[in-house]
Amino acid sequence: MVTKDKQAIILTATQEDYLEVIFQLSQQDPEGSVRITDIARELQTKLPTVTRTVHKLTLLGLLEHPHRQGVTLSDHGRKMATDIRHRHTDLVTFFTEVLGLDERAAEQDACKIEHGLSPRTAERLHDFLEYFQQLPQPDQQRITAFQTTSDLTRVRQFKNLMQNRVRGWRG
Repeated sequence: MVTKDKQAIILTATQEDYLEVIFQLSQQDPEGSVRITDIARELQTKLPTVTRTVHKLTLLGLLEHPHRQGVTLSDHGRKMATDIRHRHTDLVTFFTEVLGLDERAAEQDACKIEHGLSPRTAERLHDFLEYFQQLPQPDQQRITAFQTTSDLTRVRQFKNLMQNRVRGWRG
C-alpha cells in the first residue's frame, strides 16, 4: 500500500513487478533512466501495455515519464521499488540458504509469493534472516540440517497441488 496525499493506494502485483523491473534496469544507467522497450522486453509484454501501466504509475506519482523520454522512478517510487526488491531478495535467500532450494526454483517461487506477503510478514522474514546470518556456523547448520535428510527432488505431501498456478514475471 502506498500513501499519496493522505489517500491509500494499493498496487497490483503487476504494478509492483513494473516498479521492480524499472528499479533493476535503472541500476544499469547512470541517470537511472529506462526505455519503454527495455521494460517490455524484460516483462515479455507488448509496448502498448507497458505504456499504459507506466502512465498509471506516473499518475500515482511513482514514476516520472516526460514525453518521448526515458522512465525514471520518483523518490517515492524508488523507496517502494527498493522495498519490493528487498522483499523478493529476502524470499530467495530464505529459500536457498535455509530451505536448500536451487536458485532457479527460489527465484520463481519468490516471484509468485512476494506480492502476497503482508508488510509485517516481510519484516519478520527479514528479521529472521538477519538473526540467522549472525548465528555461529554450527547453529546455522543445526537449522539447515534437515536439508541433508530431505529429498528435495521429490514431491511428497503436496503431490496433488498443481504446478505453476501463478506465474510471475520471472517465470
